Amino acid sequence: MPVGVMINKTMDRADLATPGARAIIRGLDALVRELRARGLRISSWYGCFDLSVDRHERTNRGYGYRPLQDAADDALFPWFLYWQIAWVVLHGGFTRKQKILDLGGSSSLFSYYLAARGYDVTTVDLQEELVANADLVAREMGWKLSNHRMDIRNLCFSTRFDHITSICVFEHIPLCERIEVNRNIGLLLKDHGRFSITFDYRNPSRFSKIDSPEDVRTQFVVSSGMRVRGNEYFIDTGKNYLLDPFYSSPPCYMYKLRAILKGHHRLWDLFRTKGENDYTFGALFLEKSA
Repeated sequence: MPVGVMINKTMDRADLATPGARAIIRGLDALVRELRARGLRISSWYGCFDLSVDRHERTNRGYGYRPLQDAADDALFPWFLYWQIAWVVLHGGFTRKQKILDLGGSSSLFSYYLAARGYDVTTVDLQEELVANADLVAREMGWKLSNHRMDIRNLCFSTRFDHITSICVFEHIPLCERIEVNRNIGLLLKDHGRFSITFDYRNPSRFSKIDSPEDVRTQFVVSSGMRVRGNEYFIDTGKNYLLDPFYSSPPCYMYKLRAILKGHHRLWDLFRTKGENDYTFGALFLEKSA
């Protein structure tokens, strides 16, 4: 990577203006169109095929959301999913000889993109529908893409991997289990293997709890025992692009009550709203020592 490039950081839409990122965007758009032409399905940024059942998904995109120009399917794949994919591909350091494990990515645009570029990819996911569909797509496309219904808190493989990836999954795992998963990641990596991830950063849900550079360090770096690739201290750009629908204005009180009952928010925040976006995504790149 170029000297001085800060790769461990929060999302910035301007990152997509670089030549490398633009090339990946063109590749993603081409892949979406090709799979659609063949009648093959890709899971959305919400990890499901049908977004019409969740009317709060558009709110989650934040105030003032703007699609990328000529996006192949912004309805399912907003620009910030493209950022996560592009950032990990640009800075992950993938090679054709590597075996890659993608956590929680069965049927995802990210795992498809890696497989389409000739990488040997394995995915795990809890949703049987996503795993079965990914198997179908792999057969139709002739990709080296194997998929397993498996909980990432209990990964069972007889082989080790050169690279483990995950796109916005870890914030959905309870904090104590998240730390334990990161401790176990190293056991599945070969010496000098890499771990490249994205995650919700400053998501106000009580379950997310990745709110500071120190949180990133303790939950991922310290717990995994790996070294940081690139800038050691995680950079928060201060830019927020997403909005927790709980705080949208005008409020939806049925949504807010469900979120409170699930424990994501406190009862005393029932009437609170926000007039600006409140969180973003971040990326982190780690490597296992010999």
